[in-house]
Amino acid sequence: MNDPEGISWDSSELTKSKYQMYVSDGRTTGNYSLVIPSVMLKHTGRYRCYNKQPTRDKIIKDYELLVCPKSEPLTEFFSKREEVVLRCDSNITESVRVVWYRNTGHVGNVIKDTGLFKQTNYPKDLGGRVNASNPPYYLVLSNLSLADSGEYWCAVYYRDVCVSVTKTVLVEWDPFGINSTFYRVYSSLMACALLGMVCVLITVNLKTRRRDQESMKTRRTEAQRQRSSRVEEEGESDEGRGEKKESEEEK
Repeated sequence: MNDPEGISWDSSELTKSKYQMYVSDGRTTGNYSLVIPSVMLKHTGRYRCYNKQPTRDKIIKDYELLVCPKSEPLTEFFSKREEVVLRCDSNITESVRVVWYRNTGHVGNVIKDTGLFKQTNYPKDLGGRVNASNPPYYLVLSNLSLADSGEYWCAVYYRDVCVSVTKTVLVEWDPFGINSTFYRVYSSLMACALLGMVCVLITVNLKTRRRDQESMKTRRTEAQRQRSSRVEEEGESDEGRGEKKESEEEK
């Protein structure tokens, strides 16, 4: 295995290196994958996996790892058969390497590469639908369809170091989707309707509570009046019995 500086490593020595990587144990599975737990800019470079043989080493896999700084993604909406302009954010004007890469639900491959291993032809499904500036800081995609939805990356390299990356997410415009005017208006109306319902419920609840309180107050007043009436009646009855008793004693 070769590291970014061109040094040849044996799998047993990888974990001791400053790059903190290791090879999975493939003695039973046959899988000797190179694992980089925490990818950093210094891991940029070409990696080759090969078997040492007496006469000539046999290359099994050859990779180019491109590591770029993090960046916030941009979002571009499109409708079917429209075109969109993808921009590459870079202030470098000197001779640089620019790589356009896409990752959609259908494919994941390089669109254009101006480096040593430059791609001279665009992918077949983009034939006649893509144009690029020179240098390709702008990429124009036309006659778009749902299959073109996905992530598009533009990486700029200066002296073999990735200095900037621009990530754009292409999303098909849905006139009734979450990002549409219809959805925003509908959400606003629903929010107003919900607020109105809450106000109505509060008003009804207050009126019901006030009516219950008045009813309870009326019942209490009526109960007090009835108690007072009974007390008066009982008092008059006692007074009448007292007068009758006095009259009988006088006789």
